[in-house]
Amino acid sequence: MKKLIAILAVVAVWSACKESIPPIVFGDEETLTLRDTAYVLSSADIPEAQFRGVLIEDITGVKCVACPNAAAAASEIKANATTNEVVILGLYPTGFRALTSPFSNYIDLRTDVAQNIGANIYQFASLPAGGVNRKVFDGESKRDVSFNTWANRSNSFAGEKSEVNIDVTVDQVNDSTFNVNGDFVFTAATDSDPFVTLMLLEDNIKHPQYYSGGTDKEYKHKHVVRKAYTPYNGTPLLNGEISETSRGLRVEKGWQISVPNGVVVDEASIAVFINYNDDENREVAQCTEVKLK
Repeated sequence: MKKLIAILAVVAVWSACKESIPPIVFGDEETLTLRDTAYVLSSADIPEAQFRGVLIEDITGVKCVACPNAAAAASEIKANATTNEVVILGLYPTGFRALTSPFSNYIDLRTDVAQNIGANIYQFASLPAGGVNRKVFDGESKRDVSFNTWANRSNSFAGEKSEVNIDVTVDQVNDSTFNVNGDFVFTAATDSDPFVTLMLLEDNIKHPQYYSGGTDKEYKHKHVVRKAYTPYNGTPLLNGEISETSRGLRVEKGWQISVPNGVVVDEASIAVFINYNDDENREVAQCTEVKLK
């Protein structure tokens, strides 16, 4: 009991000194860190900055009549993307049970990570909800914006270069185990500490969906977040050997992940993105998506 009290006291003091509480890195027996190194490249070896990716978080539900319209809007943005890669997260929260509870005899698409993103990043009050790159845009007071504005928000990043490049490769170990290797190179120093987020997505999940005309029993849900291998707002990218970013900083990370039962591997992909966690800055700096197979 004394040990527990002491630990709680330390946590309380530490938290009070921080402007923004970092994510807690929970142990995951299905995720194994394979590598974690950081070093600075010579000026000649620093690559050109990539175009900044666009992360659309579509917070949705199977019994939400307007939600298919939001999904369609996000898919259209992705289909029309040119220079900037678009990654969509289909997030089915555990709240709003009347809108998100699964139909009988169908897979439950809800996850705690979706609820955490909705509640803590977007402070959502209804569905559909979500936003673009977790940014509070000019004229807005929060990150949650109408899906009808997602296209304009996404277009505002057209041609913008990112301050960090992401390159991700995936190697299959066995039917349900994969090695994910991430290479992160900073093309500029950042004002905030970077965090890396790793999530498993699945496409074409057949599950009935309410829409304005009734119930579509053949509806296929796409970009569904099935599992998060990090906290919802990421885990620190820097490992302590180097404590701050700089132009030319290269971080190499590798994870071995396990795909849960019920996920169709041929329809699955890994979304990897770099985000910040300051009170005033939760933005996604870069993102990418890689198929498992």
